[in-house]
Amino acid sequence: MKHFGIIKITVLSLFLCALNEASAQQKFHIDGTITGLTNGKIYTYKKNDVVPIEVKNGKFQFEDEMTEPVANVALMKNSEINYRDQSTFVSFFVEPGNQTLKLNYTDFRKGVLTGSKTQDDNYKYDALIAQITKKYKKEFDKVEALGKKYDDAVAAKKDEKTTEAIKYEINDAKEFLEPAYAEMRTVTLKFIKENPKSYFSMNTLLYYLSGMTYDEAKVYYDSFNPLYKNTESAKYLLAEIEKMKKGIPGAPAGPFNTKDINGNPLKLEDFKGKYVLIDFWASWCVPCRKGNPHLLKLYAEYKPKGLEILGVSDDDRNEDKWKKAVEKDGIGVWRHVLRGLEYKEGTHERINIDQDISEGYNIHSLPTKILVDPNGIIVARYDGGEADDKKMDEDLAKIFKTK
Repeated sequence: MKHFGIIKITVLSLFLCALNEASAQQKFHIDGTITGLTNGKIYTYKKNDVVPIEVKNGKFQFEDEMTEPVANVALMKNSEINYRDQSTFVSFFVEPGNQTLKLNYTDFRKGVLTGSKTQDDNYKYDALIAQITKKYKKEFDKVEALGKKYDDAVAAKKDEKTTEAIKYEINDAKEFLEPAYAEMRTVTLKFIKENPKSYFSMNTLLYYLSGMTYDEAKVYYDSFNPLYKNTESAKYLLAEIEKMKKGIPGAPAGPFNTKDINGNPLKLEDFKGKYVLIDFWASWCVPCRKGNPHLLKLYAEYKPKGLEILGVSDDDRNEDKWKKAVEKDGIGVWRHVLRGLEYKEGTHERINIDQDISEGYNIHSLPTKILVDPNGIIVARYDGGEADDKKMDEDLAKIFKTK
């Protein structure tokens, strides 16, 4: 099962308005009412800063300049987003001109914005997804209950063994949701195909690139409304689509020059002449960890015939957990490196993309495995799941059959 912990757009980025100081020509204006709060404050972002909005007699107003046709605006109950409690924040797509908003202070998710065509499209899409969620309510409820169980255990400062066990319970429960996720993907791509002129469609495609080929993604992009092709969202989406040319069969493997878990230098060229399976994983990724016994079996079988494995971990911010996971899972028999991702202090801004190994292979989700041949050319990509694991086993058996 894929783990989307490394998706490149964080939850926070959904909330940041595409607003800047350059030659703004249009404004949005919102007249709002809120139930459950007579006088007080709610919060939003303005130029990436959190700013309060005064509520008087259950009413509020706010506006801002726009440099693009659509902006994504967040509203929050508190000055800091509580990601664990989704009832405390909401985001909307706003357009130039006047719009009205009805909020519920008890549950911000119940907020309704009128006057924005893009947000109307969002509501239509949400209704389709809600049907699938209802169909799998029991499975979703179980995952939610286990998530609360995990949060409670962390809050109670339970030992690592206890919290890790709950994480594995959550992973097992999520496996029963694979059919739901598959249905959601089908519905989403159908919606995008049928509504190519909607900004919402263009914005949504970004989250469904994983599993697509470059050509498939480009067809979707080319169908989108030219009005939006100049926006920052469109530029980012196109850049991500272009990255899909990396990390695929036939492409050269992304070069790297780093140090391994023991502090020894390591380059891609060190594997020349051998097949190398590059395993993109993380200590916190349960599906990754569950797959390690199988990798150990493959390594024992094929290393004598010329297979190497390289573990590239997404644990740059927690090296201790990375090293403990390698030791605990017994996978120190092959080489390990960190992906090399760094952020500008106190921000989500990456500052060394050229040193990020994952970037050179267009890694969107964990686990992902890349098989590189002795000449440094990618021959296969496995994005996780039983089908990909089976294909990996078949490919390796075929490659080393005569060796």
